[in-house]
Amino acid sequence: MTWTALRWVWRLEAPLFVGMPPAGALNRCRPYVPARVLWGAVTAEISRSRNSENFPDYGKLGWEVALNCRFTYLFPAEKRGDKFLAWMPKFERMRGVRWYCHGGEESLSNRDFRRRLLDSRPGTAIAPESDSALEGTLRETECISPWWRDANCRGKPNAMLLLGYVFLRNNGFRRQLDNIDTLFVGGDTRYGLGKICRIEWYDVSGDLSVFGKRVHLDGEHPEIQSDIVWGHVLEGDRPEIHGMQGAKELLGGRDHGSPWRGALTWAPGSFLERTVAWSIGNYGYWMM
Repeated sequence: MTWTALRWVWRLEAPLFVGMPPAGALNRCRPYVPARVLWGAVTAEISRSRNSENFPDYGKLGWEVALNCRFTYLFPAEKRGDKFLAWMPKFERMRGVRWYCHGGEESLSNRDFRRRLLDSRPGTAIAPESDSALEGTLRETECISPWWRDANCRGKPNAMLLLGYVFLRNNGFRRQLDNIDTLFVGGDTRYGLGKICRIEWYDVSGDLSVFGKRVHLDGEHPEIQSDIVWGHVLEGDRPEIHGMQGAKELLGGRDHGSPWRGALTWAPGSFLERTVAWSIGNYGYWMM
């Protein structure tokens, strides 16, 4: 096989912020960690761990990580007994996005799921001349909480976990990841946000299954057979995805210090009426 598939589970040690378009004074947070965010965090951690007196070449190492690794998104998960169960999005007609507990029968609306998942942190800018809040800068920032919020608020709180998969080329690159047990992902990491610790990391190549979907590991890119996408898909002009249904998002950002052009994408949870083969690109996009 060209690739090795591994599943990793992370425990959230601090509130985590992964931004999405805001709503007024509220900085909204995504309920998952995109692969591109994970790629950046892994690149930074490997760069810092290498013994060198020179400033790390983040561009070169980032290209190396993108060439040898393919990441799925990290989705919220909880431990029940000895099993880790991830919550996965799915778009449904007339109902919008709903979240399903993988391996279980539970489901929640997007609103109820975000209420169980997210907390908010108030903040404001300080006017230096008065040492008081600067007018018009009061805001709140949504964050994924380190603990699940249960409706009855009884019993021991359940830790927030993040579950996903990584595909590695069979060329020895795994040694670069074996020693990573802590990452800082998302925004505001300098203020203590986004710390995650790895609690599970093992090979699942023999199962040939990712999030319950068939996976092929022999090609140039790992391929997942699925009717639902759990990553962003570039809309483009491909006729094969003209029948896709779901939500659309315009994604943009920065790449090595320079802005990269935004692109219209289908959001995770969008679906087709048939099962097709999806490959995961260098930076986490799902592609046909």
